[in-house]
Amino acid sequence: MEKLEALRKLNPGLPFFSIDDSEFARFGRVVDFDASTLIEACEKAAEMPESGSRYVPDMPELEAAALEKVQHELRGEGSCQIGCCWGHSSRLNCLEYHRASEHNVAVSDIVLLLAAQQDMEANELPEGKITAFFVPRGATIEVYATTLHFCPCEVSADGFRCIVILPRGTNHPLEKPRPETQEGRLLWAKDKWLIAHAEAPAVERGAFVGIHGENYEIHY
Repeated sequence: MEKLEALRKLNPGLPFFSIDDSEFARFGRVVDFDASTLIEACEKAAEMPESGSRYVPDMPELEAAALEKVQHELRGEGSCQIGCCWGHSSRLNCLEYHRASEHNVAVSDIVLLLAAQQDMEANELPEGKITAFFVPRGATIEVYATTLHFCPCEVSADGFRCIVILPRGTNHPLEKPRPETQEGRLLWAKDKWLIAHAEAPAVERGAFVGIHGENYEIHY
């Protein structure tokens, strides 16, 4: 794949694969799903900002387009919400995990920086545990609950768009104080545990510094 090879050359210090490579099996899987209606709705609804990225957990435009189909085919008729993350982003900064799998639909080509929760030592992720995966436009993937992930990285100056499908309520604000436990220190939103790199802007807002090593930047 021409784009993947170019990314590998421009990011030599980072293990770089495609979601079709066997290395992705530890983190997720590619799903056979016709997302054309969702992609069209997202391109219309998610207006690209000049800078920075945005995330909306549930977008009415996307749910009106395909909620029943998504709920039946991807979520086994379980509760779900359809949102979007979009804009401009090129750094790792943070990693998060949930108690359930997340489905992503790549509305543009994107790169995901992933790690495994099993590689964490208490609340810390040691250096050298990050892997990059190229996700082509139109692909639908399941990201397992034990996979650490965060905002996609763009591979074009045009920015990125990625549809995010999760159980209803995920990533919404907490209603109670965080538990006073080791893992409770990481609880950032409903069903969202987060660790940050020391260079991440989220640290100023109280995010736990738990990512060691380089704060990777994707060059394209």
